[in-house]
Amino acid sequence: MKSWPLERIAHLDFRALTAILQSMTQAELGRHNPLAFSAKTPHEFAAIRWENLGCSAEILSAITRQFAAMFHVDVQPPVLHEETGEFVRKGLERWQEGEQPVTFFTSGSTGIPKPCTHLESHLRQEITSVAPLVEDRKAALVTAPLHHLYGFTFGLLLPLSLGIPIRSVPPLPTLVDAQMRPKDVVVGIPLLWSRLVEMKNWRATRTDVGQDITIFTATSPTPPEVVHALRYNGFRTVEFFGSSEIGVVCCRENPDEPFCLLPHVERGRGEHEGTLERLLPDGILMRYPVLDSITWIGDRSLRPGARLDKAVQVAGVNVYPQHVGSVLERHEGVRQCLVRLMRPDEGYRLKAFIIPEIGWNEHELRESLAIFAKKHLEDAQRPAHYTFGNDIPRGPIGKPTDW
Repeated sequence: MKSWPLERIAHLDFRALTAILQSMTQAELGRHNPLAFSAKTPHEFAAIRWENLGCSAEILSAITRQFAAMFHVDVQPPVLHEETGEFVRKGLERWQEGEQPVTFFTSGSTGIPKPCTHLESHLRQEITSVAPLVEDRKAALVTAPLHHLYGFTFGLLLPLSLGIPIRSVPPLPTLVDAQMRPKDVVVGIPLLWSRLVEMKNWRATRTDVGQDITIFTATSPTPPEVVHALRYNGFRTVEFFGSSEIGVVCCRENPDEPFCLLPHVERGRGEHEGTLERLLPDGILMRYPVLDSITWIGDRSLRPGARLDKAVQVAGVNVYPQHVGSVLERHEGVRQCLVRLMRPDEGYRLKAFIIPEIGWNEHELRESLAIFAKKHLEDAQRPAHYTFGNDIPRGPIGKPTDW
């Protein structure tokens, strides 16, 4: 893989931070009113007064907390009659005075947001390897929130570095299908691509509908049959693998082939086996533990497996939520199961979210699961609470979230 020089990659400026603030605002307003305001360019958004967006003092405080936590700046909530751009200018001035860190938040097995902090130069380094893959693209269609790591890297820094316009749309298959254009790079998540393939019945068709459109997919494994369906219909697909802690590690275009490491990432050797090594722009070598099972194919290629299951403490005993979920999925009435540790306000045991098989009602399945868990799981492993629904709860980038 070739790389661009770091000097060619865009820095975070007023436009970039305005786009991030807009993403935060849309997400926060969407909790209260999904149709709060329509998408606008960052330039248009910067000229809008907060009061015209329908913001309350409570909403402004929530947005300010998010912005302050992401950019490590001390800023006060704006007043309603101010333009949004004024808040960005104050935040940008304070951020540029320091070492320019950016913090993103991700949820692990406990559902508690975990901060992952990167320097701006480290984030820009990832684009040096990704930009050459799409340097012929003319526009970016972005479905991931720009204040999340994936949307930030591929939906903001990448298009800014390529010098191409950004069109943001919600991750809905109908909207993405209507908005995709030749010469686009489309930034999405596996759940979106699975639903789009299903909606368009692309597994059973062979067309050129995706001709000259490049699709990016990341944040969780994309089913190979979904990628094949996209490729059969003319799309070029690029899958990325990484984590919030280290960033992007590797990529591939064919689901039948292994992933290839990006140029600045190496396989740990000797006493550092089981780690990934990243040479940062300032010459520092950082080592990161591998959080997934990996099969290496030589030194530069790999096939990732399942996420390594982490233990949580229940009544002083180490239990593994992923293992508990796999046991419960052996019950004939369970189609899919997600297990988490309760939040402190809920208790100190495990809880389970269950998608029932057809023909099972909630009452009988709850009773049957209690008997099944008592037979197959130790006391500390048994969920103290079951929630039932038609789909696993997911966050804005498609990853399973708390409930």
